[in-house]
Amino acid sequence: MKKIYILSLSCFFIFLFSCTRDDKYTESEKQIIDSISKVKQKFKADSLKRTNPLLIVAPDTNYTGDYVDKYSNGITKFKGYFRFGKRHGQWLSFYPNGLMWSEMFYDKGLRDGKNTTYFENGKIRYIGFYKNNLQDSIWTYYDTIGKIATTILYQKDRIVKKIN
Repeated sequence: MKKIYILSLSCFFIFLFSCTRDDKYTESEKQIIDSISKVKQKFKADSLKRTNPLLIVAPDTNYTGDYVDKYSNGITKFKGYFRFGKRHGQWLSFYPNGLMWSEMFYDKGLRDGKNTTYFENGKIRYIGFYKNNLQDSIWTYYDTIGKIATTILYQKDRIVKKIN
């Protein structure tokens, strides 16, 4: 009885490991599988963008390189860089009229650094800093004519003090 149990367990593990071997596919089959995966990822990204046109999604999860998205009139909507499928470095957003909407910095997909957002008339809306995707330090908010409306001190995404 013990021999049958060991033999059946051994057969199970041999079957399991033979099914997960990567060399069971030829190079052309691996390329086809990779292509199908990329098509699925692009389809998912496109459907998400149809739901929310302001959503920024990398072409695939491992994509590294520049990213530019444009409005239907040809004006740049978003401009930035992906590193291994995550936003990295400076990202710029623009209004449909071509004026800058925001400038934000990312580190491995997390907001990190200075964030400046503008009104459609070109005046600054607010300036602040992120640290590890959390609002941190002093954030200054402006009205539409460029005067300071309020200043708030944040620490780890929590308001520490409002300065009027």
